Amino acid sequence: MRLSTRVRYGTRLLVDIAANQADAPLALKDVARRQQVSLNYLKQLVGPLVAAGLIRTERGRGGGVVLALSAQDIRLSRVVSILEGSNAPVACVDSPALCDRSTACATRGVWCRVKTAIDGVLDSVTIRDLVEQQRTAEGVACPVADEVASR
Repeated sequence: MRLSTRVRYGTRLLVDIAANQADAPLALKDVARRQQVSLNYLKQLVGPLVAAGLIRTERGRGGGVVLALSAQDIRLSRVVSILEGSNAPVACVDSPALCDRSTACATRGVWCRVKTAIDGVLDSVTIRDLVEQQRTAEGVACPVADEVASR
């Protein structure tokens, strides 16, 4: 399973806002520059995040984007759900009726466990956690990738 650029960039947007907002809104163009993401792409992500109540925008001079919730109240699972939808590896996990074999399928149980594991990890991480991780680490180790690379 791969997460889309919408999720990756949307998460970076939220982390940047949380890390850099003081008392004033952040100009989206400044976030785009810091994150090296197209301003137009970030603009596409703002709408769903505003609609979901994670961020809000302020217009006019000195306007920009701000978190609408505390960074500790924004779970990565919610960000993924808003920007990606379900993280089920196959459609029958969320909708068993899509497949006549769902009740007798040997692999569906595995896919359900995969989704449960992913949900657990994403639900355990907040935007605040990511801000703290960013502040304390230059690079972040990825044990799975490091293990695969060493083979």
